[in-house]
Amino acid sequence: MKESLNITDTHPLVALLSDLHVKFFAGVTGGGVIHFLKHIARYSGKCDVEPAFFTIGEYVAGFIPLGYYLSSGTVAASVATTGAATKLIGCGLSDAKLHNIPSVYIVPLCEPEASGFGPLQDTSVYGSNILAQLQAELPDSTFVLDETFSIDETYTRIQTLLQHGKPVVFVLTKSSSNIDFGIFRRASIIEGGALEDLSWRMDYFILKFRQAVQNRRVVIVVGDEMRRCARVKELTTQLSLALRAETIWSINGANAVSRENPYGYGYISFGGNDKAMEIFRSLGEDDVVLLLGGCSDEYTTNLKKIIASDLFYLGEAENSYGMVNNSFAHITTGNYDQVLGDVHTALTHLITKVKEEPCANIPARPAPADLNNHAFIRANHNYVDMVDLYQRLDNYWRKNSIAFDDVCLAYKDRQYILSRPNDNIDFYSLYRGSAMGGAFGTAVGAKIANPERDVYCFTGDGCFRLFAGCLGEAAKLGIVLFLLNNERLGIVDQGLRKVLHDFPEEQYHADVIAVDYQGVALSFGWNAARLLPDLSNLSDVLDQIEPTMERSLLIEVPIDPNQLLGSNPRLVNL
Repeated sequence: MKESLNITDTHPLVALLSDLHVKFFAGVTGGGVIHFLKHIARYSGKCDVEPAFFTIGEYVAGFIPLGYYLSSGTVAASVATTGAATKLIGCGLSDAKLHNIPSVYIVPLCEPEASGFGPLQDTSVYGSNILAQLQAELPDSTFVLDETFSIDETYTRIQTLLQHGKPVVFVLTKSSSNIDFGIFRRASIIEGGALEDLSWRMDYFILKFRQAVQNRRVVIVVGDEMRRCARVKELTTQLSLALRAETIWSINGANAVSRENPYGYGYISFGGNDKAMEIFRSLGEDDVVLLLGGCSDEYTTNLKKIIASDLFYLGEAENSYGMVNNSFAHITTGNYDQVLGDVHTALTHLITKVKEEPCANIPARPAPADLNNHAFIRANHNYVDMVDLYQRLDNYWRKNSIAFDDVCLAYKDRQYILSRPNDNIDFYSLYRGSAMGGAFGTAVGAKIANPERDVYCFTGDGCFRLFAGCLGEAAKLGIVLFLLNNERLGIVDQGLRKVLHDFPEEQYHADVIAVDYQGVALSFGWNAARLLPDLSNLSDVLDQIEPTMERSLLIEVPIDPNQLLGSNPRLVNL
């Protein structure tokens, strides 16, 4: 059983966050946060004390709440002092916003009376003006804990923001520790269905849907917000079967689709499969799209509208990323209707009604076994063939595993090669902020939140530069890090061959200096191995992996920079 600190004489914000079930913090202490962090116990490598603070570099710490939540469904916090430290955790904060992941960020301000006197890490209007920056990015969820702060006026608002997948920033001031929260109003967590009467809204939604789909093709598009839905893979399969509808999905939407879905046609757009892209490109004014959990970013829709007669949207969070005026109406050429609420309730209601009275849409054919039209390009014999590696790993993953793809070739090629999600493992790619190296922090957070899970991170040799100094803090967590080494900024290099094909390669500026990655890992207390080009040692390397292993493991993968696999349609926008 976890022990809890006696917080009767602690910082008011610690008490508030404990009441909101936020009890894990990561970051670095320093001037502006020392009097906050002195009330929190040190994380000892086990989640046996709450609240607990884990010391790790700010860039990595900024991503830890994201992985913590994706692994456990529990909100965590990142803490940094003023100046550069705040900017470093801000990279994770941005991805939390862009991927609708609830998380907490805690930063301080310099004292007002120091303004104009050049305080260290000046946060005033004469310095970084950091409060204005935070409020510009998170205008509705930045809270300054000064003498004007009222918990009675903000508690329910904070709670609702987190429930709807929003990051929240608390800004500490000199008066923060003196705030008397007293007996404040505690509201129960607002369920999605409370936003509107789902029963009558869904009945009206289904009526309009039935009318729209008559003698028309229906295409189901599954987005990343569906991760909120319980038993989601089972439900999306039932829906595909009930409608006999082609089903395609975004990079992270794949976590809501079962490999056994007979109508699953694959990933779309970035790293997308040929069959899925044929469906997506063929959408026209006689088709109906059912969008589950919004996903309208550049790597999914490529800055283009979805052409359809009607687009029906089921989602949970209000004003999620990509929405304009709380709607996705702007991303389609046709009519638009939506229901926001508990997606499990809404989806179950839709499936039940469609099974009771089947829709008159044009039925689709089940998907073929192979979702690509062309043979894979193979690697030079001096390198690991990524097709072989991903296919062999696909047969290896244990149940309840979780993995994170960094901003490197891993987040483009895996889905193209495998085409369908693996029901034993969830893969997440936090790509919207394009924060190289961020996947390491998410993996750290995921493992701390759920030590019994196998946690994997796929990163590149370029990404490695941004977090290598924090390997020591993660050495005993038991993370598995696949490091793809091609001595290139691979995504940039492959893209510029098409965009800047008239320029010499040395002007791509995509080279990465060779490093002894195994030696680096070993020096930080990790285990390390290098895969042989023929993968003859892969089984021996994988045999080292256990959910509760005492050391993290770095697996270096020498890869061929000329092995072009998943597509990058964003290149046409550059």
